[in-house]
Amino acid sequence: MILPNWWRPLCRWQFALLLAIYTYFGLTTASGPHIPQYNDKLMHFLGYGIAGWSITVALPGWPMWQRLLVLVAYSTGIEIIQHFMPPRTFSFGDILANIGGALSGLGSAELARRLAPNLSRALLER
Repeated sequence: MILPNWWRPLCRWQFALLLAIYTYFGLTTASGPHIPQYNDKLMHFLGYGIAGWSITVALPGWPMWQRLLVLVAYSTGIEIIQHFMPPRTFSFGDILANIGGALSGLGSAELARRLAPNLSRALLER
């Protein structure tokens, strides 16, 4: 399947938009009504699972370890910045939940690449 030439830039833009949204919600000092309150670690895990898929679609040619490194560095950076933004706080548990979610997202995207060749060609084509 040949993808249109605008497909990969669109995928990169969606990843950049996802990071912008995560940065906003990660650094806002008041949750307010726009952030529903659920299990914090579950939200971190699911959010970074989505980020794992997002970066895979945006940068399918990158090895998995590099995509994971980007997500871990981003997650750690957000947590470090939160330390300096009361009432936000640094949380190693959040980083671990983010890493687990990123691994889950990256792993499931890789599994889809291997088990669903049509999906792989349509979404994850290098």
